[in-house]
Amino acid sequence: MRETAGRLLPGFGLMTAALALIVSSCPRTDGAIEYVGSDRVIEYVAVGDSRAAAPDKEVGSGFDGCGRSATGYPARIADMISPGSFVDVTCSGATSENLLLTAQVTTSSDGNRHRRAPQISALRLSTTLVTISIGGNDLNWWNLISSCFPAEQGVDARCRFDPGVRARVDRKLAELVGWIEADLIAVRAKAPNATIVVVGHGGVYGRYGCGRTATFGADDAAWVADFFARIDDVLRGRALAHNARFVDVRNAAAGHEACAPRESRWFEGNYSTDTTPDRHPTPIGSSAIAELVLDEINRRP
Repeated sequence: MRETAGRLLPGFGLMTAALALIVSSCPRTDGAIEYVGSDRVIEYVAVGDSRAAAPDKEVGSGFDGCGRSATGYPARIADMISPGSFVDVTCSGATSENLLLTAQVTTSSDGNRHRRAPQISALRLSTTLVTISIGGNDLNWWNLISSCFPAEQGVDARCRFDPGVRARVDRKLAELVGWIEADLIAVRAKAPNATIVVVGHGGVYGRYGCGRTATFGADDAAWVADFFARIDDVLRGRALAHNARFVDVRNAAAGHEACAPRESRWFEGNYSTDTTPDRHPTPIGSSAIAELVLDEINRRP
C-alpha cells in the first residue's frame, strides 16, 4: 500500500514526544548485529499482542491478565534456542500505545486488576533478539471487517462495496504506518544490538468460506485477503526501513487457515470449538510461526 505522508495522524503529537524521550535516553550505535549465531549468548525479549501470547480458554487470563500460554510462539522459540535469558511480556489486547507509552490494565483469572508497564521497559542494551507481533489491536481489525461475514454461509455480504468500510480501512491502515514506525524506532533505540523480527499478520482466513467459522462469499474473501495483505505491506515496509526482519505468516499459512482440517489448522476462525479462542493461533499454528521466525533469524541478510 502507499504509505500516507504529509498530514498528522491521531496521536501523532503524543507518539512523537514519547519517541523523543525514549531515543534521547538511549546510547547511539552504528547498527545492530543482524544474525543470531551459535556463538552468541541470546537474550530474547518477546513483545506484542495475543498473536504471540496465544491465549487458551482453559488457561484463562492467567496470573497477570495477559493470557499467555506455554504454546505461544515466543515460548516455542525459547524452547528451541535455549537463550541465556527469556522475557515474554506479550499481552492479549496490547496496542502499540501499550508497547511504547501507556500501562495496560488487565484482569487476571483470580479477578484482580493489574497495571502492566509499557512493554518496551523489558528491553535492555544487552538484548540480542526481539520478536514483535503488533498492529491488530491498533486497527481493531475484526470490527473493520466483521460485516463481511453474514449469519449464514454462502450469502454475499458485499462488504467490499461498502464505502464506509473501505474508508475506515484506509484510514486505520494509514494510522498504522505511524504506529509501526514509532514501535521500531523505539525498540531499536532501547535494544541497539538486537536482531528485531516483525511477525506478519493474517493467516486466519483463506480464499473461500466454510460453515460457521468463515461465512463469507468468495468475492468478499478476496477483499478480506487483500486487507490482510495491506497490513503486511505496512509491517514489511517499516521493518525493512529499520533494518529489521519480517516473517510472512499469511502466505505460509495457505492451506492451514480456519477452514483446514483440525490436525493441520494454524488458526481458529469466527467459531472455535476448541480451547483456542476465535481468530487466534492454534498450538500447531504457534509452533509453525516459531519455525518461520527461526528460519528468518538464521538466514544471513
